[in-house]
Amino acid sequence: MNLSPYLISVIKEELKLKNKNLLKLDTYPENELLFISKCMFIQNKEKPVNNNQTSTRQSLVKKLLLNEKITDQKQLVDILEKKFNIKTNQAAISRDLHRLKVVKKKRDKELIYELPTKDVTFEILKLGILGIELNEVMILINTYPGLAPFIGDQIDKLDDSNIMGCIAGENVVFITPKTIKNISKTYKELCIKLHYKK
Repeated sequence: MNLSPYLISVIKEELKLKNKNLLKLDTYPENELLFISKCMFIQNKEKPVNNNQTSTRQSLVKKLLLNEKITDQKQLVDILEKKFNIKTNQAAISRDLHRLKVVKKKRDKELIYELPTKDVTFEILKLGILGIELNEVMILINTYPGLAPFIGDQIDKLDDSNIMGCIAGENVVFITPKTIKNISKTYKELCIKLHYKK
């Protein structure tokens, strides 16, 4: 079988990437290159999937989707590598998103990945909060008109919060922390508990 020079170069490049032990590939005859390539392809296909790694990656994907605005798969690949030192690719992420039944929803004029939910409170919180801000002494939540009292009630129900109290108007909730020393931490915890993605 005669292989084209281009195909030979592709096979050599692939073999170099997959197996650093194959030295002097230029000296191999065409039929041996093809045979080695086929063997490595079969070997890679037969490798068992590491379910532990997949499970860990999917758990982290869930966590990221709950706490961050994720707009595309490449963003997930990058975050997994930077934050958790997990190297993956878009094909694996695509399978994860499919298995987790993740959908894209429009939030604040952009499409972001979201986990499926049937929790009405969760949906109202995600849709109703326009923004959460803080200064040196107070946290402020802007909502759609009429939703501030509902969100204020949800804040009152929070356990272990560092919140002294809140006052809700029509579309604004004012929150006073127990101490202003940790207001940034209180702000971050509140964003997570109210499912607000910055």
